[in-house]
Amino acid sequence: MAIVNARVDDRLIHGQVATSWIRGLHVEVVVVVDDRIAKDEMQKSILKMSAPADTRVYALSINGFLERYQKGILDKYRVMLVFENVHAPYDMARKGFQMETLNLGGMRFKEGRRQISKALSLSREEEELIRKMAEMGIKIEHRQLTGDDSLDVLSLLEK
Repeated sequence: MAIVNARVDDRLIHGQVATSWIRGLHVEVVVVVDDRIAKDEMQKSILKMSAPADTRVYALSINGFLERYQKGILDKYRVMLVFENVHAPYDMARKGFQMETLNLGGMRFKEGRRQISKALSLSREEEELIRKMAEMGIKIEHRQLTGDDSLDVLSLLEK
């Protein structure tokens, strides 16, 4: 499977993702990996409508994705993984899923979160999961658009 991007964005598939990431990286398949969303038929319908017409969209549970990944079902496609938060990629990494880079796109500010950039706010728990993924060898970057400079999230956390 050619995973061309793994991105956390609490808005999931929206304009920036559709134009900059999906189009810019020539993504053929978007997989939203989230146990809750995988069970929500209405949310899945909305996600499919949010992506460009020529892009396949699936919403899978963590285990559902990992099973398909291990079977090589999506191997011949350019795949983008989208997560609503850092919990799913952390769980996947703990289960042995290898990813080089995790892109943190938009994670909006809400109570209990610290704003570390204009588009990125994290809770203490999320910061801890990010540090643990970094310890596993995953590069954690922050970019909203493909053309933006890649910012090291661990450096942003230290400010």
